[in-house]
Amino acid sequence: MKRIVSLILTFALMIALSAALGEGLLRLIGPRLGGPLGVAARYVTTGQPYAEAWTPAWTTNRDHYYALRPGLVDALQYGSPTVQFRLTTNELWEGGGIGFRTRPIDFFVDAVVVGDSFGLCFTEQADCWVDLLGAALGQNVVNLAQPVTGSRSHLKILQDFGAPLRPPLVIWQFFGNDFNDDYGLALLRGEVERAADAEPAAPTSDDDLRGWLRRHSVLYAMIETTLAGRYLGTPASEALFAKPHTVRFGAQNQHVMQVGGLYERQALDMSRAENQQGLAMSREAFREAAALVESWGGRLVVVLIPTREEVYREVVEAVLAPSEIDRLTSARLAMQELCAELALTCWDAYDALRPPALAGEALYFVDDMHLNPNGNRALAAWLAGLLAEGQ
Repeated sequence: MKRIVSLILTFALMIALSAALGEGLLRLIGPRLGGPLGVAARYVTTGQPYAEAWTPAWTTNRDHYYALRPGLVDALQYGSPTVQFRLTTNELWEGGGIGFRTRPIDFFVDAVVVGDSFGLCFTEQADCWVDLLGAALGQNVVNLAQPVTGSRSHLKILQDFGAPLRPPLVIWQFFGNDFNDDYGLALLRGEVERAADAEPAAPTSDDDLRGWLRRHSVLYAMIETTLAGRYLGTPASEALFAKPHTVRFGAQNQHVMQVGGLYERQALDMSRAENQQGLAMSREAFREAAALVESWGGRLVVVLIPTREEVYREVVEAVLAPSEIDRLTSARLAMQELCAELALTCWDAYDALRPPALAGEALYFVDDMHLNPNGNRALAAWLAGLLAEGQ
């Protein structure tokens, strides 16, 4: 009996020592890893998910909601814990006060792009669809996109910075949260009351043993992350940007994508009062923009960007109910209706992204809602084809 107890104690001691050694080793190397495993290790060891310290390039702006700071040179930016890129910004002219991801203008401008972060691109500049489109057409395309902005901001950017250039073509990039950002700008300016359904759902607490382990043990957090495909211990302060579901797709399921974030489910849901308020504001912005571009004989084309959940609907339905995906689709469909109502020329990039998605290609980042370099290439090639055909 004593021998059995001794063996059990020896075995338990070996397990404890191995776990302690593994914990210590992973605390050293884990934070340097890429992907979800590095995120999990950094949350435990440093309390934040990013591999390097960084300062967001965009700041609050009462005219636009947010705007880029000018004069940035190769500044490190993160779209998510695993998505990073470098950003250089220039003023179009002295005193403009806003930075743009474009070179100083000393050339004839063939086209300008206005939009949000999907126009800015959360990639290196060489991989951004705006630059790829200009190269494909052999034209000078000026990128005026600003992150975290809606249609009212895009109109003002066009008025203040696009109109003086009198470009033959204006490409207006739209994403479904633009209505919500219009509402957010109006709220910031004190023009509207906070909508009754505007408050985010309160995150659930995680105070059990598993929650304690994932916050304090790198070994446990990384094992759980490997099994789940994502880190499960995102702090409540970042709950709006956490993606609760993981799906796999492509040949042999080699691609991973995290979907169903609370922010997207709220910001793109047109059954919510705040987004309906934003839609009314966007309607007026598009009406003014169409008249403005027509005043100098230019052409306005609105490009609609779909969400990951709708482009990969068949895959996502394994973790999200069809009704949830329909809510994420509702903003793009509302914009389609607005295009018909105002007789706007609108091109829906769903048509461009669906075929490669069905073929198993990864077009979006794993844990970020933006297009990855491959998605940017697909979008640029599709737009270049339409423009070259004279559509």
